[in-house]
Amino acid sequence: MGTDTHGAGDAREGARTGGSALSREAFAAAALEFIDANGADALTLRALGDAMGVHYTAVYRYFPGKDELIEAALAHMLEQSGVSIPESGTPRERLLALLRELRAAFAAHPGMALPNLTAQDEQATAAFVRGGLHLLEQMGLSGRHLVVAYQMLEDFHVGKTAYDFGDSPAALERRMRGRRLVGHPAMDEVSRSLDDMQAVNDEAFEIAAGALLDACEAMATRATGA
Repeated sequence: MGTDTHGAGDAREGARTGGSALSREAFAAAALEFIDANGADALTLRALGDAMGVHYTAVYRYFPGKDELIEAALAHMLEQSGVSIPESGTPRERLLALLRELRAAFAAHPGMALPNLTAQDEQATAAFVRGGLHLLEQMGLSGRHLVVAYQMLEDFHVGKTAYDFGDSPAALERRMRGRRLVGHPAMDEVSRSLDDMQAVNDEAFEIAAGALLDACEAMATRATGA
């Protein structure tokens, strides 16, 4: 009779983590917690195993590499943050609400902002991509116009998120010092504190998001000839 070495290994690993069962979801949650505390650059499968008190090979049972682990952490972050496409409102209102919810999630987990910028796999955000496309279609966009409109919104969201929250708060502190070096009174006025800088970032987000949605509506109007 053969021996179930995987089962025995899981039992030993479970004992080392206080009896909690190991799973893809458990590793994703732990990876998000690790990134929140240490940043994405510090994350490795070995480091995560050490943090969880398990051998790093246990992580490899669920993830072939760091990229897949970060994708899972991103998906867990979006689920944990309750990001969803609103069910009521006009397509424009729902798209704006989604952009705001996504921004709030990354504000709470700034360590995920730069990984989101460089991620090559849309698996973690596929549902939002489909939802965004559907709302743009409801606005009257189709074909190439639909894709271009979606790309505008995605570029804005991903880039703005990385710029505002990547390497936070160190990046914001560097930007504040840079504003002061300009020597313009308007820049001096908004760079007195990190709170002032963040307030400008948030205002810029709202205005730019509105302008992009205006552009989407204008594209739809031209496409339909209305």
